[in-house]
Amino acid sequence: MEFMVINSLHKKGAILGLILPFLSFLIYSQIVFDGDIISSYNQLKRMNVHTHVMSLCTSLNLVPFLIFVRNKRDQSAKGILMITIILALFIMINKFLF
Repeated sequence: MEFMVINSLHKKGAILGLILPFLSFLIYSQIVFDGDIISSYNQLKRMNVHTHVMSLCTSLNLVPFLIFVRNKRDQSAKGILMITIILALFIMINKFLF
């Protein structure tokens, strides 16, 4: 039994799902903190809101996901959904363990 075959459309959706939260955090850190990503993350961690900001950045994956679903590009939407779930698990682990 084959679970999910990763094809090129899954990969494109997954890459977009990784790039969009990273870019949104990069823009956020440049606007709010005027620094690099690592120092911005450390400052957010000291304020204990790093997981909140990471969740908001990840939630931007909803926009391309809905666009792909509306345009019947379900394979790309699956890639975005897969990465979003992985990022959500990472954020939960980060919140409760670190």
